[in-house]
Amino acid sequence: MASIEATAPPSSKAKSSPISSFVFETYQRPEHEVRLRRNTDQRSYEANRILRNFVGMSLLFSVNHGCVVACLSLASARLGTTGNIQSGILYMSYTGSALLGATYSVKKFGPRDSLVAGLALYCVYVTAFWMASSFPSFAQPASFLGALVGGVGAGLLWTAQGAFFGRAAECHALALAQETSLSTSKLAGIFASIYLGLELVLRSTSSALLKLFSVAWSTIFGIYALLAIFSAVGMMFVQQPEDGSVNGQDDSEVQSVWWKITAALQLLRKDPKMRYMIGLNAVFGFASAFLNSYVNSEVVRVVLHDSQTRSIGLLSAWTSAVAATMSLAFGKITNKGIILTLGSVCFLCVAAPFLMTNFTLGRWNTVGVVVVYTLHGIGRATFEGTLKASFADLFSHEKEGAFANIILQNGLASAIGFFISTMSCKPEQRHCIQFQDGSFHDIGILAWMVVISALFAISGYWRADRLFRQQTSSFHSVWTLVENESVI
Repeated sequence: MASIEATAPPSSKAKSSPISSFVFETYQRPEHEVRLRRNTDQRSYEANRILRNFVGMSLLFSVNHGCVVACLSLASARLGTTGNIQSGILYMSYTGSALLGATYSVKKFGPRDSLVAGLALYCVYVTAFWMASSFPSFAQPASFLGALVGGVGAGLLWTAQGAFFGRAAECHALALAQETSLSTSKLAGIFASIYLGLELVLRSTSSALLKLFSVAWSTIFGIYALLAIFSAVGMMFVQQPEDGSVNGQDDSEVQSVWWKITAALQLLRKDPKMRYMIGLNAVFGFASAFLNSYVNSEVVRVVLHDSQTRSIGLLSAWTSAVAATMSLAFGKITNKGIILTLGSVCFLCVAAPFLMTNFTLGRWNTVGVVVVYTLHGIGRATFEGTLKASFADLFSHEKEGAFANIILQNGLASAIGFFISTMSCKPEQRHCIQFQDGSFHDIGILAWMVVISALFAISGYWRADRLFRQQTSSFHSVWTLVENESVI
């Protein structure tokens, strides 16, 4: 054996001539670099294509929803108690849609087609404001019907947007060969900035038209309705996102119809992380109801001496501007827990000052009112961007059910908040406030709900994050064990 080894000719791999080395360096290596460069260019092109499609969806979605929130912020101011009831119906319908049906529709028809349907139904809600302002005798039935139909559209719309966002983030991460959490943070920041930026423009439209051209409210709501309709039509030209999951099977095919219909409830019941996330959705719902039902309709009127509610559009636009700006900043921060904690504290500070001053508006001034709207804007930035990115990370296995839970929890909290704001009370009761229409309402209950839910939101998120890390660590440990056994 030794002689054979000693006399064996050296292999071609063991020895190479200068010519062969030159040939390899000159031809083989550049070819490899060209392939790598071409592969990198293809990945970059695919990632940009996914990003452009996502931006298109975000623009059309934001135009439609911007018209909706512009009308929603004016509901209490323009329609009084009818507006508060209308908002309550909207959020109850919104919650019911997420509870039964929205997840099935998105899984059955896909995110893009569900977005088209949701936007179309949302148009009914916006058109109802035009009807109420043009035909006052039909204001109440038009408002309530529009809220009922619009709520169904909202539940479908946000569930579809969540699924679209989750798929786009997965495909974007695959195209760039990076962690999905990086893509969710980036896409969430992009969506939130577009969404809140256009909301800023559309919220301020009413104040601008009133101040510059003195147009009628029916004209303003008519413009909102037309913009909403155009955006719904435009969504038909957005591409359906591919399913970027790599679990080897199509969940939409193996899941039962009952699971698809009740995915939100199933996830809430079976995944403890979801229960801990309730506080984050609830605090935004309660804070929004508090701002729209009390601050918009009473605080602005009294403190700013604005009986015609002309300032609401500008203040709402300021909130959106703050939220859009902060969304861009938050999108670059990977530590989502710190951002969500900050958002919860900001929501708490929207209501707490009124409790501390015992709702005595004589102590308030313009600066204080602007600070409240600013804090709400910062909190909203965390909800619209960071929270949804966290849901995409924590519940990547069930995107439709996860985002339907955002609707379920936030919508239910908002509905409860608006209905509480309409509850009557006796003038001698503490925190019983007289509204402009002469009715008395106990706003203190809603303010305390904002504060308490904010505290639950902070503790709940960190508990959910701990559970997720434990589950991820266990999965990696099992996967490492399987790999080691396969090697043995």
